[in-house]
Formats: sequence, structure tokens, C-alpha cells
Amino acid sequence: MRGSRPDGARFQRVANPFGARFITTILLLGCAITSQSFAAPGTPVTALAFSPDGESVVASAHKSIVVRAVKDGKVHRSIGCEFPRVSSLAFDRDGSLLAVAGGTPGERGSMTLLDWKSSKVLARLDGFDDLVTSVAFSPDNARVAVASADHSAKVARLEGRSLKAGFALAGHSGPVLGVAFSTDGTMIVTASGDRTVRVWDGRDGKLLRTFSHHTATVHAVAFRPPAPAGAAGVAAFCATASDDKTVRVWQPDIGRMVRIIRGHEGPVHSLAWSPDGARLFTAGSDGMVRAFDGGSDQRLQEWRASDDWIYSVAVHAKADTMATGDWSGSVRLWSILEGAAKRVW
Repeated sequence: MRGSRPDGARFQRVANPFGARFITTILLLGCAITSQSFAAPGTPVTALAFSPDGESVVASAHKSIVVRAVKDGKVHRSIGCEFPRVSSLAFDRDGSLLAVAGGTPGERGSMTLLDWKSSKVLARLDGFDDLVTSVAFSPDNARVAVASADHSAKVARLEGRSLKAGFALAGHSGPVLGVAFSTDGTMIVTASGDRTVRVWDGRDGKLLRTFSHHTATVHAVAFRPPAPAGAAGVAAFCATASDDKTVRVWQPDIGRMVRIIRGHEGPVHSLAWSPDGARLFTAGSDGMVRAFDGGSDQRLQEWRASDDWIYSVAVHAKADTMATGDWSGSVRLWSILEGAAKRVW
């Protein structure tokens, strides 16, 4: 999920859902620090991320991302972008870089690399004919993978703070909606509107295998984090979320579907693992958040998180807090232990 993202057709439910937003920005190579932001409700929150230090939560908005303090919800800053939809956010390993992906549906897509501390634009990856839907850093910070609704996915090399040409992941026949690196960086997995999940060699982009088990659009993919230091080793598992109302867990290195997780009453749009891999959180169009045991299909918790579709979820590094973003534009912080909202904005 990389963090998960709806395809263009899904957003045709309403005309111009981003119309009620007014941003005053100082443009700088496509992204900017916002001098003042006046936000009307109704902008779908399609991307969320906690900063690695756990102090901030970043949420997508119309032509911008908003950074708030986890402890009190106060806005620290807004960072504007020239494209109207922000669809994916990802921090690098040490938290110094933030990748912002998005674009204009049906027209173009882009990924912007920002210095997290200063909000300065460092690099951009363009050349997409539709929305960039998902972005992910490799564990060694040497590569950045992006997926696009134009049916393509690309991997760029990250040298210092510059992006260099890498390789393409070619073969999907529908929008590519999710991308993720395995925890050792040897594999990349993509999720697509063509109903497939594809596994690629993380070093050269060679297609290793294709899973065709889902029966509808696959929105998101996320690898289970490695076992804590000192714990027994865990195989490389990833989970995918789909419009077919299921979450499926895979062992991509050997081509095995491990389990099917059911329970949602509608499309599942987003998922996230707890940092220790002990829990898998899922959310979708039924407005429910469900927590499953990381090693089985046992449902541990569930709660109603919204009266609308949930498009994005993220879990705090301490695994005590999670964030959800929905169609109406609301972001909620939750106590995982209690399943209760701590903050709403």
C-alpha cells in the first residue's frame, strides 16, 4: 500500500468531489509550503501516514497534504501540490524523505520526493498518463516503486536525494493500484484492477509469478513486517485487499495463497499491519475497521469507524494508535486497545 487507493471509476460516484477546497500556496517546482489553507469538508482522504518518529500524522487533501500532531491534532503545516488528488504517501526508512503520489485522473500522474524537515522538493517522477496511485520505498532506501492507473508501474533508483532511471514493471492490463517491497527488498508485489496480484524481482523487474485468485479489483498490498529481534523467523507474507470483499494472504516467494480472510460486507480498500506483524487491520466501503490475527484468519476486533467508505488506514509505530480516512473527508485517530476514537477532524 501499498498504503490503499480507489481507481478512477470508483470516484465517478460524484461529480468533482474536490470542488469545495481553497488553498493559498507558494508554488515551488510543483509542491509548496501552504501559507494558508481553508478546507471545506467533503474531500476524500485517500492517503495517510504516520511519521517514523511517531509525532505526526500526514493526511491527503485537495492539492495538498496536511501534517498534524498526533498528541493534540494541531496542524503543524500544510504542503501544497499542483495536482488535485493525492493518492499515496510513504516515508523512507529514516524518516527524512516523504514521497507524495497523485495526479489528475485520466490525464497525468506524478510522484514528488520531499525533504520531510523543510518540505523542499528534491525530485519528481513524471511521465504517467493517469493518476499515480501508490508509492513505496525499498527497505535499503535504494529504490522507489510507483504504480499508476495508466496500467504501468516503475522503479526508480534513489541516489542520495536524486531519482535516476530504473526499470518498468510491465504486464498489467488494468490500473495498478498498489505496490510494495518485500522486507528484504528482493521482491516487489503489485495489485491491479485487472484482478491480479503480480510478483516481480525487486532487482531487475522480471515477472516471477501472477496470482489470479481475486475475483474483482485489487486495491492494496502490504508486506507483513519482519519478526522482532530475537524472535523466530517468519516467511515473507503479504496481504491484498479487494472489491471481492476479501483480504488474501500470500507467500509470494513460493507462489502460495496462505489464507482468505472474510468478514467485510463490501469492497476492502485499505489494509495495514501492526509494526510487529501481530495484527492485520482492514477497512473498506462498509465503514468497519477489522483487526485479524497476523498468523491466522481469527478476527480479534472490529468497530464502526465511519458511516461512509474508508479509503485509507495507517498504524502508529507504537501499535497503540491507528488512523482512518474516509470519503467524507474525515480523519480519525483511534485507540486500538479500546476501539474508540481519540480525535476527529
